[in-house]
Amino acid sequence: MRSHSGLLPRLATLAVLGAAAWGGGCAANQRRPERRLDRTVITREQMLDGNYTNAFDAVSALHSIWLRPRGVDSFLVPSIVWVYVDGIRVGGVDALQSIQPRLVNTIRFYDGASATSRWGVDNGAGVIHVSTWKEGAPGMLVPDSTRRPARPDST
Repeated sequence: MRSHSGLLPRLATLAVLGAAAWGGGCAANQRRPERRLDRTVITREQMLDGNYTNAFDAVSALHSIWLRPRGVDSFLVPSIVWVYVDGIRVGGVDALQSIQPRLVNTIRFYDGASATSRWGVDNGAGVIHVSTWKEGAPGMLVPDSTRRPARPDST
């Protein structure tokens, strides 16, 4: 009959190593998760980091597929990806060439279904929506158009 006296210390060592590995894995899971990348948004930071000349260059470099219409097309009425700035239609994707990245808060792409439900049936190819900073000042959000303007004080 063999002696099992050498087996016990080995099992204890394996148990300690296993617990340490398991505990290290748990500690790694307790770190703050990285922010998930939203594939429908280009941020101001991304545009400034890329040192792009205009919003068109940023979209072209980061998400060029946004610039091409997708979906049903017609010979009479071709599909166009429309560009909106702060909720107002300014034209096709060429309008992005006149927008400076430092004036932009975010650029967001809406697919055909989302764009149609938000802006109407002629937006079936998608919409590129540009949110700007008020007067280009960082940290100043564009006023919400659904709010009533402040009434002047009556004295």
